[in-house]
Amino acid sequence: MRRIDCGLKVTCPMSYSIDDLSLFDSLASPDEREGTAYFELYPKELPYPNACWLPDSFFIRDAAFDFFAECFHSASKSFDYFSFQRFGAPEISRLIHELDIFLRDLSIETSREKLFSRYASIINSGIWSQVDSQILLPAVRGCGERMVAFVQSTTRESNCLWVLGM
Repeated sequence: MRRIDCGLKVTCPMSYSIDDLSLFDSLASPDEREGTAYFELYPKELPYPNACWLPDSFFIRDAAFDFFAECFHSASKSFDYFSFQRFGAPEISRLIHELDIFLRDLSIETSREKLFSRYASIINSGIWSQVDSQILLPAVRGCGERMVAFVQSTTRESNCLWVLGM
């Protein structure tokens, strides 16, 4: 598991529970957001530098994104969790490949180790210790499947995906 080094020491006494599985629900509109703890995937060129909360984006809570963070790192060695980054056709292809491998692996092996194999965060994965793997697994898989479908269907023409981080 990769720890994201942002220079912050994060201690978090809370733990997620089954009530928090809604964190894996992706949003189709910026109007659906509560707060700002989201990653945004935008499948076109940005209309202006550092644009965000854009219509036509895929929004995923940071806590859910953490389960896929290593897929993004593998797709682009320069990926930065805290930045805006443009993925071109080669990075998009690698991202889809990495996500597909992860999701396929989760359909074959349902261990907690496999479930957290692509997890990277400033908060230790122990924050999920109160949620059984067999309950968490479908939420992670469903979110990943929606993300792959979004990226595949929306980037075909643009060959562009902006990943707008925290």
